[in-house]
Amino acid sequence: MSKSTPHSYAAHDALRKAHAAGRVLIYSDARILGRPGSPLYNAFEVFIPPLVLMASSLTLLFAFGLIEWLIALVLVVLYQLYGAPRVVNWRVHRRAVAAVLANPQNLQILWDMGGIALALKDWPEQACVGPKGDWRAFCGEFLVVPETTEF
Repeated sequence: MSKSTPHSYAAHDALRKAHAAGRVLIYSDARILGRPGSPLYNAFEVFIPPLVLMASSLTLLFAFGLIEWLIALVLVVLYQLYGAPRVVNWRVHRRAVAAVLANPQNLQILWDMGGIALALKDWPEQACVGPKGDWRAFCGEFLVVPETTEF
């Protein structure tokens, strides 16, 4: 991991301003950022929902009967297969964007993992994908607004 330089802070500030203005999009790969070992990984959002859903379906077994329990179990399995991954991916993306915009050190850590990409909203072909691309050069070339001096 490289150290933060004044250029990193200027590039990161330009990235934050461009993101706030809607000029740049931040993409995240939840398969990379949402696994154990990632700073964005949260075991509770992966393991607690199935446990709660299974416990509640068992409550249905004891309270109502076998048919209601089987229906609830099928619904729980369907949610775990189709709903839960989308929710986890959405939450990982939200945490990734918040971490990227917080400071350049977070951006560099996630960039080195390879789970972040930056793209211009109006020109999506101009994208920079980590860890191969250089986010500082991308920000410097496309996002930093040069200071104008008035005479």
